[in-house]
Amino acid sequence: MSDPEDRLQYALAELDTHGRVSVQALAEHFHVSRETVRRDLKQLELEGHLRCIYGGGVKPRPDADEPIADRMRLNAREKARIAECAATLLRDHIKIFVDTGTTTLAFAKHLRNWPDITVYTNSLDIVALLADAGHPNLVAVGGDVRASYRAFMGQDPVDLVTRHLFDIAFVSIATVDSRFGFMDLGQDEANIRRALRKHSKQCVMLADSSKFGRQGSICTYEFRDVDILITDAPLKADFAAQMDQAQVKVLYA
Repeated sequence: MSDPEDRLQYALAELDTHGRVSVQALAEHFHVSRETVRRDLKQLELEGHLRCIYGGGVKPRPDADEPIADRMRLNAREKARIAECAATLLRDHIKIFVDTGTTTLAFAKHLRNWPDITVYTNSLDIVALLADAGHPNLVAVGGDVRASYRAFMGQDPVDLVTRHLFDIAFVSIATVDSRFGFMDLGQDEANIRRALRKHSKQCVMLADSSKFGRQGSICTYEFRDVDILITDAPLKADFAAQMDQAQVKVLYA
């Protein structure tokens, strides 16, 4: 059986040389299971050395979010479970805002079964998804198109949000830090999320476990700004204590 520290150091060297690592290649090199390698890569991700994607890992980009194609593959099963849990909060005849993001996109698939809910979103993918499904109460929140996010950004979405009151805002986030709270990597998405907090009766955060223990560059929400957090794995003790103190209801998918 290979030594875990040897595997981690080898993975870091490969990452430094090639910019990415492959689960299959590491498993074959060390004669271990792919699940063992995935656990190794998850540890390296939590330590900030890489970002896990489907089939392996890539170097992190501290100055920007990952391209949406990579983010769609990251923790897809966990995001699907979070989305299913979030759908249990739905009820007929409410008005909701669904933030841009890959977890919120997974959640939006459930909205095809809720034609009586009025859905506002600045996500191009969610607009396309629900429009193709013929959702009768869909509002696209326009603005400047940000291709890397596949979303409308800028001042226009913020202005629209401030003219409404939503029953629930379903939001995502880039990172969650135990000291600085829910953090983003860009100012535009942070501005929209702050406006949603002020103009929603309830703020529901969808964040898979890979977001925790990492720092962004912008402090978007304090923990107390979120009413419900939905995640896929038990929180570490420091985060659990913070959520309890902030009176955030935590749901595990």
